[in-house]
Amino acid sequence: MNRIRYTLVTDGPSDRLLRFPIDWLLERLTPLDFDGEWANPAVYGPDRAPRLVGRLDAALKWYPCQLLFVHRDAEREPRAVRVNEIEDAMGHLHSPPSAVCVVPVRMTEAWLLINEDALREAAGNPNGRAELSLPAVSTLESVPDPKNVLFNLLRSASELRGRRRRGFREAGARQRLAELIDDFSPLERLPAFRSFRTDLERVLGEQGWT
Repeated sequence: MNRIRYTLVTDGPSDRLLRFPIDWLLERLTPLDFDGEWANPAVYGPDRAPRLVGRLDAALKWYPCQLLFVHRDAEREPRAVRVNEIEDAMGHLHSPPSAVCVVPVRMTEAWLLINEDALREAAGNPNGRAELSLPAVSTLESVPDPKNVLFNLLRSASELRGRRRRGFREAGARQRLAELIDDFSPLERLPAFRSFRTDLERVLGEQGWT
């Protein structure tokens, strides 16, 4: 095999931006080409929030792959709790592919709070002068609400006022920020990201994809 096909299953639609750190790692850990898809929750049918095993089963039906990335936000639980939930759900699937758990602490947005220049550009104001106080990378796993922190920083970075500021689209800027970050190596300081990388390295090695 000279190409890896992967599928990303996430807690919510906004978490599809995890494809960017996934691709960044794959580029560094395997010489093989790869293609990735995010499993759109629309494939779950009328029940858009089924149990995890149902989501995984539907995702694999519509997005077959050799490598499955399963995302859960840790939120207030230890990473191990979410990993156990994922592994239990995988155990109920028939002939599942190799899988890697993606468990940011506390939520996906924490992994985007690492690049001030990219944040300013994502906010549409790359030459802005507003003071931005990004959390220290080493503290990201203890930020209570990374999404709120990120959205506030994006609004500040835009330097918009009045009606224009009220019309600012934080969700679109968040997606743009994920696209602009070209180096996720600062996340190597976070235990959750290191665990994710270690799990991915292990799976790639087991499959002979390194």
